[in-house]
Amino acid sequence: MPLIAFVRHGEADNNVKRLLVGRHIESHLTERGIQQVKDTGQHLKKLKIDRVYVSPVTRTIETAKIICEINDLQYQTDERLYEIELGDLVGMNYDDVIEKHGNLFLKFYSGDDPILDSYGIESFSAVKKRIKNLLDESMKDYPDKNLLFVTHLDPIKAAVSIMLGLPPESLYGWHIRNASMTILKHENGILSLSGVNVMGFHRYIDE
Repeated sequence: MPLIAFVRHGEADNNVKRLLVGRHIESHLTERGIQQVKDTGQHLKKLKIDRVYVSPVTRTIETAKIICEINDLQYQTDERLYEIELGDLVGMNYDDVIEKHGNLFLKFYSGDDPILDSYGIESFSAVKKRIKNLLDESMKDYPDKNLLFVTHLDPIKAAVSIMLGLPPESLYGWHIRNASMTILKHENGILSLSGVNVMGFHRYIDE
């Protein structure tokens, strides 16, 4: 059965500093992040990826370049894999947002708080819509190909949510590790979830 593998970008400066940089502020991979991606690139050799699509953001492009170099592949960008639009939260510290508004990120997954709209934050339902569109199109256009999508935390959670229908509390608590793989398999237009946070065994111990 062909598969679709999502990979979150490697650890980037904003992850270490806990900054919300969104789509447009540049944040580069750390040395640790580069090594994470190199490890994942080696694991991806076994999956025999045919095509690679990537979010057009610095940290995801850097991730895709490393993976493609290891696997002798080319990539192309797809805006459906973009980071969520964070609106006026861009540039703020994650912990400062929590202190000011409470758990705004849990509310993001339930989509029931007017503060989200006031800041111009993309809704989680909108993220799910664009990821579902990408998945449906991919299965239709490449029914026999193994695809790789290099993206961000919430587009991957959107894919998992489409598959499992998880409640907001579960989505909020489910962390997707940097440079980890989330693997879907498809057969006759039906998707199944084969793995989440797939990575080298040493990382399960270290992280």
